[in-house]
Amino acid sequence: MEPIDKLKQMTAWDAEPALTEDELADLLLQAALEDGAGLAPLNEEWTPTYDINAAAVAGWLIKAGRAAATVDEPTAGGVTSKIFDNCRSMARIYAGKRNRSISVR
Repeated sequence: MEPIDKLKQMTAWDAEPALTEDELADLLLQAALEDGAGLAPLNEEWTPTYDINAAAVAGWLIKAGRAAATVDEPTAGGVTSKIFDNCRSMARIYAGKRNRSISVR
């Protein structure tokens, strides 16, 4: 599975508040790591390696920020605040798993 596809699953990317594919690609770039040979992401021979959990944390925090920017409808029973809380909970789960990377060969 490609890292972008894994990140889509980890972040429920298309569920509101949704993330775009461009945002996911940016999150992966920010989570790029040295590969097993010690090559940095800027090196032409770098094997794509990412801290996918760090990317997921950032994705969930973006989603939490979007949820926080909305207002609960009085008749909705606090749905927006529940979405915000869930996004923050998911970010905490993946934060506890950081530094477990995946390499693409």
